[in-house]
Amino acid sequence: MRNRRNKTGFTLIEVLLALAIASLVLIAATSLLVTLSRAWAERPAAREAFDAHVNGVARFLTTTLSKAVPSPLLPKEPAIRLDHPIGHDEIEAPLISFSLNEAPPVLYWPREATAGVTCFLFFEEDEGLSVLWFSNLQEMEPGNKGNLVLKEEDELFKTLLSPLVARISYCYYGEEDDPPEAEKEWREEDELEENLAADKYRMPSFVKLFFEHDDAYRTITIPIEKPSPNGIRAETN
Repeated sequence: MRNRRNKTGFTLIEVLLALAIASLVLIAATSLLVTLSRAWAERPAAREAFDAHVNGVARFLTTTLSKAVPSPLLPKEPAIRLDHPIGHDEIEAPLISFSLNEAPPVLYWPREATAGVTCFLFFEEDEGLSVLWFSNLQEMEPGNKGNLVLKEEDELFKTLLSPLVARISYCYYGEEDDPPEAEKEWREEDELEENLAADKYRMPSFVKLFFEHDDAYRTITIPIEKPSPNGIRAETN
């Protein structure tokens, strides 16, 4: 006699239960895939926008500073200098200042076409990097200290360059009174270097801007001494 083999199979309940579990796994996997795909698609776009913003600020500053000219009010001073903004006595340290024969489009004066302008780079921790500026066409009058000030109806304009600048530092090469033969090193300071003996501040060679947005970070270096449109400082013999 042949031995009968016991044949076993899945019950209907087991099959339905297996299908339900498989469906849940498939739904979870699909949801994870969609989430990862969306994050992958959105993250590069945000990073590209951040990089484009930083690159735009760098190009604007290097190009604008390369076109700086002495101020009509201070014709004997350098084109890029340290000066206090008119009407802002609350700002203790001077700001990096420069004048332009022709204002860039971002510095717009609603009254009429803006000709030459005088600008000040102004950083605030909570607001970012701005340009304080006034047009050469604005009326001025002698102030209480004998210096020229803008009339009350004409205030110093403020144009925001980047709200993403979280910090700024100043780069110096050696000490101001170092002899020519002295070995010099680069130093980075959070504030302008002050010469207490001469009662003045020292112009930095470079300015570093630190950009932050969410988890994106970048640092750019802006040349102050002899800047050029490509951001490379001109060499001297």
